[in-house]
Amino acid sequence: MTEEMPFTGEPADSHEAIMRATFYALQEHGYAGLSIQRIADEAELSKSTFYHHFDGKDDLLLSFVEHILDEFERVYRLESSGDPAADLRTFFGLILGDFPVTDEMPDQWEFLGAYVELRAQAVRNPEFRAKFTETDRRYADRVAAIIEEGIEQGVFRDVDPDRTAQYLLTTLDGITMQGVSRTDDPVGPMRECLEAYIADELLLD
Repeated sequence: MTEEMPFTGEPADSHEAIMRATFYALQEHGYAGLSIQRIADEAELSKSTFYHHFDGKDDLLLSFVEHILDEFERVYRLESSGDPAADLRTFFGLILGDFPVTDEMPDQWEFLGAYVELRAQAVRNPEFRAKFTETDRRYADRVAAIIEEGIEQGVFRDVDPDRTAQYLLTTLDGITMQGVSRTDDPVGPMRECLEAYIADELLLD
């Protein structure tokens, strides 16, 4: 699975190289310390190359969020099996950063922390708010589709797919926020509760 993960191997083109440089610069400097110059230094490209493609830092970061979403969906398609219960767990595992730790990929909570820091910009930035609204809808649609498939196959109970998807994703948001913003580790017990919900409320015997 390692070779399938985002930000590993050689970039396919300059856009992917910029996205990768954005990722590593965000890891090192955070949103507040991020600049086009620092991203350009990471990518070993000139600032003019960036301004040829993007209007500024926020425009670049909105494109980066879209890239993250596209990469997530690519990896999910590679990992999905057609078994709705397994696919639901795979989807949630990928959201929570269940991927191999390599020299190119950081610890899962560093990865998720960068995502949460970008999402926090949506509080005051309407463009980020619109982007994360779109992101959430795409995630919810994907989870609802998995649940619908599970109902049709007789794997899941006859629940409301859209409401259940929204509930599960809201729970995942909480797990992510807790994981990146606390000094202790509450994530394990919360993930166990999520698994218990799937077993008790979704799965048929």
